[in-house]
Amino acid sequence: MQSENEESFRTRVSPRVRRMRSLLALLALTMLFAPVTHTSSAPGRSFFVGVDEDSPKWGRSRATVAAASTLGLKAIRITATWRPGESRLSGADRSVLDEAIIGTQPLRVVVAVYGRADDAPQDEIARNDYCSYVTDLLRRYPAVRDVVVWNEPNSARFWQPQFNADGTSAAPAAYQALLAQCWTMLHAVRPAVNVIAASAPRGNDDPRAGSAASHAPGRWYRELGAAYRSSGRRQPIFDTVGHNPYPDFSSERPWTRHPNSRSIAQGDHEKLTRALEEAFRSTGQPLPGQGRVSIWYMEQGFQTTIDRAKQRFYTGRETDSFALPARSASAGSKQGLAPDQATQLVDAIRLAYCQPNVGAYFTFLLADERDLYGWQSGVLWADWTPKPSHSALMHVVQEINGRAVDCAALRRSTALPPPSTETRLELSNIRVTALSPLSATIAWRTSIPTGSWLAYGPDEGGPTLWHVADGSRLSHSVTLSGLSFATAYRVWVSAVGPDGQEAVGRFQFKTPALSGPVRASVARRTATLLVESEPFFPLMVWSQCPGDYGKSLAVGVNLFAENPCGDLQDQLDALAGRALSAGVSGKPGGSGPGLIGFFHPDEADGFGLNASMLPEAPSGTDTGVSFLTLTNHFYSGAEPLAWGRDMYPGLIAAADVVGFDLYPLQEWCRPSRVPDVYFAQQELAELARGKPTYQWIEAAEWRCPGGQTAVTPATVRAEAWLAIAGGARGLGFFPANWSSEVSKAIARISRDIAKLGPALFSLPARPATTSQSGPVKVGLRSYLGALYIIAVNSSQVPAEASIRVPGLNGRPLTVLDEGRRLDVEGDVFSDSFAPLAVHIYIAPPPGTSSSGP
Repeated sequence: MQSENEESFRTRVSPRVRRMRSLLALLALTMLFAPVTHTSSAPGRSFFVGVDEDSPKWGRSRATVAAASTLGLKAIRITATWRPGESRLSGADRSVLDEAIIGTQPLRVVVAVYGRADDAPQDEIARNDYCSYVTDLLRRYPAVRDVVVWNEPNSARFWQPQFNADGTSAAPAAYQALLAQCWTMLHAVRPAVNVIAASAPRGNDDPRAGSAASHAPGRWYRELGAAYRSSGRRQPIFDTVGHNPYPDFSSERPWTRHPNSRSIAQGDHEKLTRALEEAFRSTGQPLPGQGRVSIWYMEQGFQTTIDRAKQRFYTGRETDSFALPARSASAGSKQGLAPDQATQLVDAIRLAYCQPNVGAYFTFLLADERDLYGWQSGVLWADWTPKPSHSALMHVVQEINGRAVDCAALRRSTALPPPSTETRLELSNIRVTALSPLSATIAWRTSIPTGSWLAYGPDEGGPTLWHVADGSRLSHSVTLSGLSFATAYRVWVSAVGPDGQEAVGRFQFKTPALSGPVRASVARRTATLLVESEPFFPLMVWSQCPGDYGKSLAVGVNLFAENPCGDLQDQLDALAGRALSAGVSGKPGGSGPGLIGFFHPDEADGFGLNASMLPEAPSGTDTGVSFLTLTNHFYSGAEPLAWGRDMYPGLIAAADVVGFDLYPLQEWCRPSRVPDVYFAQQELAELARGKPTYQWIEAAEWRCPGGQTAVTPATVRAEAWLAIAGGARGLGFFPANWSSEVSKAIARISRDIAKLGPALFSLPARPATTSQSGPVKVGLRSYLGALYIIAVNSSQVPAEASIRVPGLNGRPLTVLDEGRRLDVEGDVFSDSFAPLAVHIYIAPPPGTSSSGP
């Protein structure tokens, strides 16, 4: 794990649906954590609480010591960066570490020394350099007696390669050799040094995962033991097991077991102990509980949401949908998922104290990182003022320091009474309690109090959207937003009882058509067009006669503008509420169902118009929203108009929704400019400053027919999803005389947009990246814990891409409409792309299935 100057740990999740369904059963599990063999700490037992915090390296030593002392913390873990070829501390290293180590006394300072994953020591020369570097650190800083050798070496995030070319394990033997050499060298310099072996809580054990391949901790320690035995060594290789027992997500209870997965979180203490015993029994390496060897939980953190009053101290966007309030009215509750960070800290630290042979617990961060992409698990806000959870940590540390934890009472408090076997878990009365063209509220009951989850999608294929219900209850209700009008949906409901019983149910409903006047507005916070206060994704057509409306309605067009065969009233009458309508400024108005506003003159910038020159809104539309379509000349990749770009801020300010047309095939006649669909959309989103943006997609030929510039179903689909990946909140298709084959492509686009629904309106997350910035362009969205990755090959040749998605953390992916599933390790996955191919990847939230119950 790294602190704020390095890549932060993100919540990791399991790929197994069955295990995560078991999450719901934790509401009343009777065996919630590994057996506790004593009711209070044994005489002479050593256990302390520390913190992982790098801020002393950057001048905050005094503040860190003061805050840690107030909390009663005994130790601090800092990181030191090793680089290949270094065998001694550099002057820059010494300057930073002087501040961090000398400046934080009297805290016990633990130093984790590691570098980049592909710099991990693989041969004898590199191992000697690394261990010499750590030896030099010990000589310079006599107060340091604890050293973590590397960080999470079973994870590809920190150590590569994990496997050999033939699929056999590589990293365990290499790490064993590093531990052995460092243990010998460090103990020669300081006999009482504590050499700590590190491990991550999860891994996929899959050598086929390429650069994302990793080792699950159970296999890791068994392979480490096998390498130790093969080496013939009789001395130990570590003095402490430094495991990072992160839960699958911040609200998962620390005592949760994961019997059906490879994870070893805090509740899997028994699994960790068993793996160590199998690895090192009857060898020269003592096990935890033998001699001075113990287990330290080196990192554990629970992310919090940010209070409104503190938001100015943070940047970026939060990617953890399971972040907790720092403290809530339900603090201390043992029911359901954890209510807040305060409860998680208290429960996790007490549990660690009561688990056999655990000697330390380090909470990840004292103060939050400012970047919300990072980690907000401190008990201090980013401005270093206390969170409401601060006192909870202080009090539980006081209990620990006073050895006042009653472990028998802790076990009783987390073991709820077993449920009655006479009560069968059943779902009943699944129904719609409220329905509108764009939303629905679904309610159901369970026969016993339990948690449940709901998945849904248009009435074809499996679910694409999810809601996980919080808490244990009999009555459940979820409101689904951002639906499409006049569309059939299928719903799956699943519940798991406290005794493991499962119940599933299915339900179908259809949203009604539009009727009567509609209200339209804009949500600036999410840059979304709202219709009746629900997010709406417009699929538009321009300048089509009413006689052809049926063709457009059939493929999913839902917003019509500019009637060349009549006026706005004729357009409204012909549509009769089957879709939305917009007028055009300077032309006659109208009234009727579905009227949401008007368009300013098309390509007003191309005519030299500025904001003060725009015509008035048509009658009947002035209370709706206004749309403005620009030429491509606002874009830095296009030539400016003769009169420059000064008019754009004013024009954009005069409209509610802003779009443009680029047309790389038919205006520029250059297939190589297709990627500009993506980049120009991103630029307009920046210029619009929170206003919804859209792009017109070329749907037929007019200037550059045939050859590579031909408009085909593939180019239409690629351009459409490039625009969405770039941030578009709407699409238009122009001109309206597209072919039957292009009609099929537009229909598929509209179906997929309906499947993703409100996920498309979440704010774009920090951009995912492809390897070597290749032709594959990527957009990332998250919605209620699910991740949606839109990846498009913008070239007309095949491409390979390795895609990194912040917050993915090992979740398996399904590929929309393709029947494929990809396993993922960490935040990286790879895939192949045909020319102009579009792949839409979906990672369901933890605890849910990609195929429905």
